[in-house]
Amino acid sequence: MKKLQLIIALVLFSFSGAFAQVAYNPFTQNIHFAPEPTAQGYECGTTPQVIFTMGLTTADDATQFNAQPLGIIICVGGFTFNGTDIGQIISGSYAANFNWEIDNFSPNCLVGTQKNTLPGTGFDPLNPNPLASGDIIVNLKVPETSPIAQKLSVNVNLQIPGYMTATNSGPDDNESTETQTFCPLRIAGTVYYDTSNTDNTIYTPGGGTVYNPNNVQLYANLVDNDNFVIGVTPIDTNGNYEFLNLTPNRNYYVVLSTTPGTLGTNPPTTQLPGTWVNTGEACCNKTGTDGNPDGNINVPITNFSKYNVDFGIYIPNPTGPLPVVIKNFYLAEHNCTGILTWTTSSEINVQRIEVLRREAGKDFEVIATMNPAGGSTVEHTYTFTDSRITSGASYDYQIRFVDFDTKINLSSVQTLTAQCGKNDASINVFPNPVEGEMSVLYVCEEDNYTLEMEVLDVAGRKVITSTSTVNKGNNVVHINTSRLAKGNYFLRYRILDNAEQGSVKFLKK
Repeated sequence: MKKLQLIIALVLFSFSGAFAQVAYNPFTQNIHFAPEPTAQGYECGTTPQVIFTMGLTTADDATQFNAQPLGIIICVGGFTFNGTDIGQIISGSYAANFNWEIDNFSPNCLVGTQKNTLPGTGFDPLNPNPLASGDIIVNLKVPETSPIAQKLSVNVNLQIPGYMTATNSGPDDNESTETQTFCPLRIAGTVYYDTSNTDNTIYTPGGGTVYNPNNVQLYANLVDNDNFVIGVTPIDTNGNYEFLNLTPNRNYYVVLSTTPGTLGTNPPTTQLPGTWVNTGEACCNKTGTDGNPDGNINVPITNFSKYNVDFGIYIPNPTGPLPVVIKNFYLAEHNCTGILTWTTSSEINVQRIEVLRREAGKDFEVIATMNPAGGSTVEHTYTFTDSRITSGASYDYQIRFVDFDTKINLSSVQTLTAQCGKNDASINVFPNPVEGEMSVLYVCEEDNYTLEMEVLDVAGRKVITSTSTVNKGNNVVHINTSRLAKGNYFLRYRILDNAEQGSVKFLKK
């Protein structure tokens, strides 16, 4: 009888040992932002990452992914995911162990489902398996429309399958981190060319952005509730404008005009170039108008920025195309030759371009005819060299655009007084002062030279760098200076191929 009891006991021991539960403990730890936020938090429009470590602290591999997969949920608050598909949003060595999708019911959450065996640490404590843990990286974005001091958070939660529950340690199943926004309040918008002034919307299909209409600069004037101008900014060549660092819980107005207002005074009248007329204003969802097309729009600010504060302008032009628009027209001199440089931001229906010159006491004459770049609203830069100048003489230049329907568009008149031998700089900056994009004209003596340029502030700090290949003749390089603060700067340049170097001072408005 005792022998039978011993056999039964051994069988039961073997049975229970064979089916004993294996220890599993998945974990998360070390959650952090990259780059780390400042003491104020993250600025609107920035694109940080959140990174955390995930893995198994126990020796055995987790193999039951087909029947009981380990899950993970990553939810964000205040952030959006930065990417159009999962592959752009999430990465990292450990993320590859999961299938990922955005939660259909909570679009601010990512759901990961185990898709293969998760390696354990192994049974050698001195040499653990390095694949037992790894990083998961999520790309985030702070919306540009976030309010001031918006809470930004990330929460990670493991979904533990049943076979791990008994041996899983709960405290390391959840990780979270948070910060906030310090976004400057702003008002921003666009001036649109409207193809109709009767449809009660400024977003007519086929309309385009205004590009300095009729060669006259437009200005956006920011006005407070007491009817005083508190900010002025030019409409840029893409029709855009922006006011920063506004005070919350205030009422503002934006007035569109050819006249820049004076700070602390009443706003200018709403004037437009030539026969252009206002078709309406809209805020802030790119639909309809405010019902009163007067070039003036009310913009109340709470603690949110306001975007798409837009204006519509109609040009009474029965043939439809926008006029030729010259973004800039600049003269320089090099080795006793006149160099003309101009940029167009719109050319439609142009047959030819004529370069006109006038000497003292004479009429304009055509000194060159050039082919246009073709009908488009893409910027094109042209240069022309006039070698028939005499030291001490003055010359007027003008650019004439002739349409296929014989209509003519003229540039402004620019004057050059020749100083042969006194102004032989091979590099020039225009326009100067600079507002947004700076154009650099470099006259090169050989082909395939490398031009290095650096923009330095008055303290000598490098703020912009640019490298270009230049060829024999006139070369124009464009540099975006929109992010520079107002003030004086130096453009330092050098040619790597012949050791030529120098600097040019310019002013950022």
